[in-house]
Amino acid sequence: MALSTAQFEFTRPQALTLTAGVLQLAFGWLDLFALNPNYRVVQLGVGVMGIVMAWRLDTARMYGLVLLLGFGILAFSLENITTEGFLGVRTALVGLVITLARPAKRAPG
Repeated sequence: MALSTAQFEFTRPQALTLTAGVLQLAFGWLDLFALNPNYRVVQLGVGVMGIVMAWRLDTARMYGLVLLLGFGILAFSLENITTEGFLGVRTALVGLVITLARPAKRAPG
């Protein structure tokens, strides 16, 4: 289902990107997981980037790809299991979902 008007269409990948961006921003701001301060800054930046990139389908997909590759590499480079490593895997999976999500077909009009 795409939210649309005559000028504006909001697809599933864009909605997922906006949601992921808002949640990353909230988790970074509220520090729910008692994270390293440097990782919180990364979460804040990724959250803002998601909110900004949600407005176009191609940039929303690019955001998903950046999450998948960036946080996937981060998760595999850590030597021990930490909260940041778990959050990195979670964020990489969110990026995979955003990248693979299909925009809705147009409703018959």
